[in-house]
Amino acid sequence: MRLFLSILLAGCATTPETQQFNELTFLDNPAEVSQEAEVLENKPTLVEDGAPNVFLPGDVNFDRPERPEIEEVEPEPVPTLSTVQTALGWYGINGLALSHDGGTGMLGMSGGNSCEYNPDGFLSGADYSNQTCPDIPVEYDEQGRVMYLCNEDIGFWSPSYGDQHYIVSGLVATKVTADGFVTVEDADVCQVSRRDHAGGVASVEVPSDLCTNEPMISVDEVDDVIYLANGDVYAVTIDGYRRIADNAGDMVAFDAAHGAAVVAWEGDTTIGSVDNSGDLLWRSEAAGAIYDLAPVGDTGAVFALVYEDLDMPGSFVAFDGAQGTVWGEGVAWDGMFDFSISRDATTMITSANGAIYTYDIVIEE
Repeated sequence: MRLFLSILLAGCATTPETQQFNELTFLDNPAEVSQEAEVLENKPTLVEDGAPNVFLPGDVNFDRPERPEIEEVEPEPVPTLSTVQTALGWYGINGLALSHDGGTGMLGMSGGNSCEYNPDGFLSGADYSNQTCPDIPVEYDEQGRVMYLCNEDIGFWSPSYGDQHYIVSGLVATKVTADGFVTVEDADVCQVSRRDHAGGVASVEVPSDLCTNEPMISVDEVDDVIYLANGDVYAVTIDGYRRIADNAGDMVAFDAAHGAAVVAWEGDTTIGSVDNSGDLLWRSEAAGAIYDLAPVGDTGAVFALVYEDLDMPGSFVAFDGAQGTVWGEGVAWDGMFDFSISRDATTMITSANGAIYTYDIVIEE
């Protein structure tokens, strides 16, 4: 999860068709309705010989064409979502991450080291350093590895595998996947690479703008599609790439349940989603500015981090990826530094103003 507010917390104790989206444009044009006016009785008559040939409006009788009513489609019912705070801890950190099952977490401590964190509110387990930079845990993979970033050094750590490091020259962005990780790097060309922990690499050349303007990454694990957003939105497969939306947003989160990429501009209120072909599924306006997007596991909802005022509490608003209906929301305290959601969508931890909050995510059909 991106750190959208940079604050320093002290102390360490014993986390191919392009469509327009922005500026209210990602809308399909209303269907044009064309009907011929029907003459009911008299044909238009001409005046007497010698006079100009003109229609006499009084001799024409027709009904005004009417636009047919467009039936509004009712949205499908969606589950309800809420969050319940279950624990609170106080630690100065550089970042945090939560495991896929929500059973454990990792805090990058302000002293530069990492400590395993029990979501019940206390430190537990390993205390180590993974990087020469201060440890900033990014996210877990399915094998329980935690990913760290330090310039071009991508580090992983887990009790089973220990330390693993991969140097990627020209690294621009990276994202964990089920069996490895994805990188965007500026090599001889700008490229997106799928990488595994055995050293396998498969790269696809992409537009240079994706290396000069860092994209946000989200991954469709089932169909092996990598979504990138840096203003335009791209879908990258093993064979190539497609730009599926132009000027649509710089944040993206993939909804696996519906096959939808939810997109927004950081600091703007507009949010919407497209499918793999770039077709608009829905568009809506949040109650405040959006500062991050994250899938709520594979449930079909995506959290948008929304603030009307950064000095006041905001909300994690859960939008349905397929139709934009809001499932519910949870509190997002002002001073938000980082957050992480378990892949099974049961637990979330957040950091704000030196506090580490743990929440149960409650979803009811």
